[in-house]
Amino acid sequence: MAYKWIAAAKGIRYREHETRKHGKKPDRYWVIQYHKKGKTFNEAVGWWSQGASQALAEEILSKLRQNWLLGQGPQTLRELRASNTAARESQAQEQARIEREATSITYFWETIYLPAATVKKDPETIKGERFRFNRWIKPVVGHLPMKDITSDHVEEIISRLRDAGKAPRTQEHVKANLSGILSQAINKGAISGPNPCRRVKLAKKDNKRVRFLSPDEARKLLDLLKLRSQQVHDAALLSLFCGLRAKEIFSLTWGDVDFINRTIFIKDSKHEKVNRHVFLTSEVREMLDNRKPKQPSPTGLIFPKEDGTQQKAVPITFRNTVSDLGWNEGITDRRLKLVFHSLRHTFASWLVQDGVPLFTVSKLMGHSTFEMTMRYAHLAPDNYQQTAGKLEGKLRASSVDNKPSSRLDNMDIQ
Repeated sequence: MAYKWIAAAKGIRYREHETRKHGKKPDRYWVIQYHKKGKTFNEAVGWWSQGASQALAEEILSKLRQNWLLGQGPQTLRELRASNTAARESQAQEQARIEREATSITYFWETIYLPAATVKKDPETIKGERFRFNRWIKPVVGHLPMKDITSDHVEEIISRLRDAGKAPRTQEHVKANLSGILSQAINKGAISGPNPCRRVKLAKKDNKRVRFLSPDEARKLLDLLKLRSQQVHDAALLSLFCGLRAKEIFSLTWGDVDFINRTIFIKDSKHEKVNRHVFLTSEVREMLDNRKPKQPSPTGLIFPKEDGTQQKAVPITFRNTVSDLGWNEGITDRRLKLVFHSLRHTFASWLVQDGVPLFTVSKLMGHSTFEMTMRYAHLAPDNYQQTAGKLEGKLRASSVDNKPSSRLDNMDIQ
């Protein structure tokens, strides 16, 4: 179909739509025409009703002529449009970056970090992170854009923890939570690095528990627990004689127990790469035999809650029993307090005291590094003190006959 083109100005023409109106006049389709390098170019500007006009066409031609004269920039309307599109995209990206950087850490935590973490992490881990964020992180930096958080803010959070008497391990957990949030924000391009948490160094302190039970104390504790709760007694017995963590005990199923070979398979422990077997003593085997249903399901929990679900924390019965025994009375140093984890610590301590090699203890405990087991080295029968004592008297052992002669002994005195 042939269109009737009407010249509006030099290099600018239009045609009218057969039926569509723009206001009271027929809609117009604007086109620019120019000659360059022996070729004639006709490029559409667009419909009047969609924003094109003679003024716009004149502006485009003026811009192109200026570029031709300077020999730089877009040389055609197509190139000009591509350049404008790129500029708009760049501007939009920059605006998005500014908006991301203005995002508060609380907003990022709630909308980005927490939903992703909830899918990947254990519910108890998420519960701990929620508490630490709301209790320690949010009051200091919750209102700030993430880009404005500095190492000074991290220091302030750690200072508040210290003032509250929180242990170094707690300080590490809070710092790790904040660092994890900011690292994810950096990875997603919400802010630029480096992570300010990396510049903050925490004071190193040996926070490992040192309290363990004597055999007499262990008997007293188990006897009293048995009177109060068979379930708590049995869990304590298992930890004491197999060195299991509370979480490992509560996740055990009957399918993990091999009564023939007298072993329990510990899977998905604290250190995911360290799965191990522990071995049943006669006390533990008798306890498990008494707990075992007539037809145990391989997936059935050995220590379920009353409603059949998995326990998430040590029952308060244990803490109350220790309190009644008075073993934590007046003790403020957490390393010296007796807790459920002290039973695992007792397991390792007894083995080392009985001469079991540290390497073997490390495997039974499921330690991820041998350094973790070295904390028990001082309990070994042939300990460092005895070894060092072998040097005592070395200097006194030299006899007078073996004493080197002096230069005076070999001189003639006139």
